[in-house]
This record gives sequence, C-alpha cells and structure tokens, in this order.
Amino acid sequence: MTPFVAERRALRFSAISASLFAFTGLALGLTSGSITILFDSGYSLLSLVLASLSLFALQQARKPADDHYPFGRLTVEPLAVLLKGVVIAMVCIVSLVSALWSLLDGGRLVTLDLALMFGVVNVTGCLLTWWWLARYARVARSSLLAAELRQWQMDTWLSAAVMLGFGLTWLLTQSPWASYARFADPVMVLIIAGYFLPMPIRMVKGALRELMFGGSCSSVRRDVVEDVADFDVTSDDVRLAQVGSFLMVDIQLDKQQFDDAQEIMDSVERRCKRLNLRPVTSLTLVAG
Repeated sequence: MTPFVAERRALRFSAISASLFAFTGLALGLTSGSITILFDSGYSLLSLVLASLSLFALQQARKPADDHYPFGRLTVEPLAVLLKGVVIAMVCIVSLVSALWSLLDGGRLVTLDLALMFGVVNVTGCLLTWWWLARYARVARSSLLAAELRQWQMDTWLSAAVMLGFGLTWLLTQSPWASYARFADPVMVLIIAGYFLPMPIRMVKGALRELMFGGSCSSVRRDVVEDVADFDVTSDDVRLAQVGSFLMVDIQLDKQQFDDAQEIMDSVERRCKRLNLRPVTSLTLVAG
C-alpha cells in the first residue's frame, strides 16, 4: 500500500467513524440533558467536517503545478491543520463558557443510565478508531494524518473522562451529598475542555511554523545531512523546511561540487522516500 493510498483510506475511515459517534451522541445528549455529552458529540461532528476538509486538502496538495500555482499547492496541508486547530480551540472555549453559565445557573440534572451507556460505547469506539488510524500512520507520514491522530487521541481521552465522571456522579447520588450531583456535569466540562485546550494551540503553532517555512525536525535534518556529507556538503550548506508531507531541500554547492549534483539529488530523494516525504529539491551554485 502506498503512503498516499494509506492516508486517503485513513481519512475516509476517520470521517465515517466521526459521523457515527456524532449523530448517536447528539441524540443521547439531548435525551439525557448532559452538556458534557453534547460537547463530546459536537466534537465528533466537528471531526467529521474536519476529516472531510483533510481529504480535500490531500487531493489539492497532490495536484501538479500549473499556470495558477507554478510552485504547486504545498501549503494546503498546513492550512487545513491550522483551520482544524482554530476550530477545535473555539469549541473548547465555547464549552468552557457554557459550563460556567450552567454552574452560575445552579447546575443541571442528568439521566445517568443513558450517560453511562454512552460513555462505555464511545470509549470503545474512539479507542478502536485511534488504534486503526495509528496503523495507517506507520505507512503514511503526513501532518494531516498526524493532526487526525491527535484529534482522535483527544476524543478518546475525552470520552474516557466523561465515562469516569458519570461513574463518580452516580456514586455521589448514593451519598449524603446527592444534592451536589447537579453540578458534576458542568464541572466535568470545565476540567476536560480546559485540559485539552493546549492541544489545538499546539496544532496552530505547528501549522504556522510550516506555513512560514520553519526548519524541519532535527532527526530529518540529521538524516539528510548525513546522506550528502559524502559529497563534501556541510550542514551549513543545507536548508530544510517541512510543509505538510513535502520536504523542501535547498543545497548550496560550489563549482567543484556541481558535477555531483545529480547524485546529491538522488540521495535526497531516496532519503525522502524512506521517510514517506515528497521532496522539493533545489541546488544553488555559490560563486567563489
């Protein structure tokens, strides 16, 4: 299976899973009266929209250069990740505000049997989806799939926290402090949304770094530098920037090294193939 096929299948699988969780959760959330379930299912519905966006971005990024985009569409992938991060952060913030409003309004009662059933089913499904996507991620290395994995990781832990919270709420209803159980639902949303808010912020920072052609991770740079070192190319002569699943490589050569230009490019392309990255290679002749 090629990386592109694996990535496309993974994103389609993610979209189908998200749709199942979203509509089931919305129905149970409205029935049980839980803003925690509504937050979780709303996030799943958002995952469906964002997975569809990822599929669109994947198709656009693979299109060849043309008159309108002479350098291709390299930045489509980080743009999609940036949008994902912004939207997820907005969902967390809106949920925090809703939970605070509910607390100030005196809390709310929740149908716990429906909520616990939702928790068990959701945790199992999210965990299986996360695990399945991780298998595809071993074949296809891309920022889109990495963002999708983080999204499902967040959904899995969110669902686990919701299930645990509803279990503790049920225990609270059996205690002398049963009157405080109505505050458990908004408090859970405050804790969960506040805890996961840094994740979309990191997604936004990483996407902005790629859009600004920031340097790639140290391991990728080390591998490329080692490959070209045989041609007397030093680390200072190599510039790298990872943009989505593309690796932009610029290597400065003097006149004596230019005879090895084709071999250098072949070496970089082989390394990118092993890393499941698409190379965009340029060589700069330095006079002197």
